[in-house]
Amino acid sequence: MDTRTIEISSALGARWPTLRVRRWLPVLLIVVVPVLVAGCGRNVPPYWPGLTAGSERVYVAETNGQVFALDPSTGDVLWSYPQIEQSGGGLLSACSGRAPSDGPFYAAPTPGSELVYLSSAGEPTASLFRPSVNTSGLRALNKLGILQWEFKGTDSRSVASPILSDNTVYMSSSDHDVYAIDVETHDARWVFETDNWVWARPVVTDRVVYVASMDHRLYAVDAGTGEEMWRFDQSTSALPSAPALAGGVLYLGSLGGNLYAIDAATGALLWQVQVDGGLWATPRVEGNALYFGTLSGVVYARDARDGSPVWEHSVAGEVRGTPAYVDGVVYIGSENGQLYALSAADGTEQTSPLGQALANASIYTSPIYDGQRLYIVATNAEVYALDVSQNAVLWKTNPLQASEEGQ
Repeated sequence: MDTRTIEISSALGARWPTLRVRRWLPVLLIVVVPVLVAGCGRNVPPYWPGLTAGSERVYVAETNGQVFALDPSTGDVLWSYPQIEQSGGGLLSACSGRAPSDGPFYAAPTPGSELVYLSSAGEPTASLFRPSVNTSGLRALNKLGILQWEFKGTDSRSVASPILSDNTVYMSSSDHDVYAIDVETHDARWVFETDNWVWARPVVTDRVVYVASMDHRLYAVDAGTGEEMWRFDQSTSALPSAPALAGGVLYLGSLGGNLYAIDAATGALLWQVQVDGGLWATPRVEGNALYFGTLSGVVYARDARDGSPVWEHSVAGEVRGTPAYVDGVVYIGSENGQLYALSAADGTEQTSPLGQALANASIYTSPIYDGQRLYIVATNAEVYALDVSQNAVLWKTNPLQASEEGQ
């Protein structure tokens, strides 16, 4: 079995020694280790749900690796992908449980006008009982959740949603690459290689694709050819999330706690500030303000023109999602299961439409506002639709339970 070199960056920016590891080691670290620690009787997902909202559906990538399409008015499950395989029983059945037949899928899908696109977190695998299968890559489903075509040209899992622009789907991968996949031919038009995992969703304009990599660099790539246009390499730590693009400026956070403002045309640094805790998610840009949370449990508002402080508010637990902004209020989830509602002007805490914090669950996923409802999903698989004007819960559902009951 072949090997590959993986450079691992610490959250503080120190570069760990280069390790020679077998390609399947990330699977052992992410999947097997939590099982060994927690035991077979407890499910400890190594990720949290993904959420997005289209014009007709709410899509959620749940903790078992399935994707569900929900009715935005009622929360009813319309379909799920992939189907669940029944357990074969036997000596290991108590620990194995049922597994999806494809995927798993960690990131929410990206809806297009006709198809829905999914990035798979699967990897090329082999076992004693099954032949080698590559489940990484891209899936294209119709609006009924039926697979139409797939791209399996990647070597490792994708943990970010793809992005659709014109006739191309751009997908990042932990194999260090970003793929530009033609929706007509289903082949990669080009592949851009970085020096480490790419966990961030690409940011795409008419002619440029911006790629943030765990190799500490931000790249500008020609959307037509895949050639590098410039790179920003002044970060001292890993970049797990996409930058926010507004007014010709890229706003980018790092795990080392730096926030950068970068000229989108040239890659030149405009300004940078240091905050308390690493930034996991993309900042929210509204007017001249930036809103974001950190892994130290602090929510910040900064002036987008120079990074100067506007306000900050401490919350109970890590913040890993991008805030939602609705009518002068910033909504953001936290590790303690609370959805915080903060005044965009001064950071004072408002009444949360969710009410009290959820018990035994965290809200890591970014809230989504579709113009009518604010949607959130928690690590216990529950999805909520909220009316922010009335501070009320419109509906809640657990697609995993609904799927079980429907079988």
